[in-house]
Amino acid sequence: MLTTARVDLPAPIAARLNQAAVFVDNVNDFAREDLVGFKRPIAAVFALVAPVTVALVYNSAGFLAMTQTASLVVVLTIAATVYVGASEWPRIVDEFQLRTDAKKKAIADLRCGFGESSFLSNGRSPRFFEYEFGVLVLADAGDLKTLFFNIPSDEDDPRWSLYINGELNRRVWRWLRLPVSREVVRFSTEGSKLAQIGEAPIIDSIEVWEAVNLALGEPLDGAIVHRPLDELAEAVERLL
Repeated sequence: MLTTARVDLPAPIAARLNQAAVFVDNVNDFAREDLVGFKRPIAAVFALVAPVTVALVYNSAGFLAMTQTASLVVVLTIAATVYVGASEWPRIVDEFQLRTDAKKKAIADLRCGFGESSFLSNGRSPRFFEYEFGVLVLADAGDLKTLFFNIPSDEDDPRWSLYINGELNRRVWRWLRLPVSREVVRFSTEGSKLAQIGEAPIIDSIEVWEAVNLALGEPLDGAIVHRPLDELAEAVERLL
């Protein structure tokens, strides 16, 4: 049986959201901070080596040689900034967009001021269906309803490590989800292990994936599907 309740956001989660919420609003500011701020390894090394080189030239060859070397360093810095900036711009824009989206979601989650704490007692084994980028999970939510998870193969998702270690077969699941972004920020399992129903079937093509998604009703991660577990599992297996 699945139960869900509103809870206050834990302090570490709220702190992480606050940090994401103060991200810059302008891509040029982000690029300037990224490139001029020497966040890249090559830039950081150059920032360390350049002044040391100038100092050594001054000690060994005098002021005039140091001036010439410093001028060369300035020219190389400008050229390197232009070259790296041009070659890295698409990646910078992509990262900026991702972090901007994360900022919007963080602000919305903070304004809500609460999380959704869920508890599921598995009376029977959940069903797993692996695909290239993760695993689909169907679990009995009671009252002829099924809990649906689409867990990406991402180490940042706490459910993924539990799945690959066989811990999602345990009887009790507890998790915390943010209200707007729908991100699962905590997930734990406890209790005895349930009998696993063979190896997880594999969804081996995008066509089958689309057919499975349609058969399930195109649910979002964490959705409740108003159909019993056996019916959904059989519908998916027929498509594999």
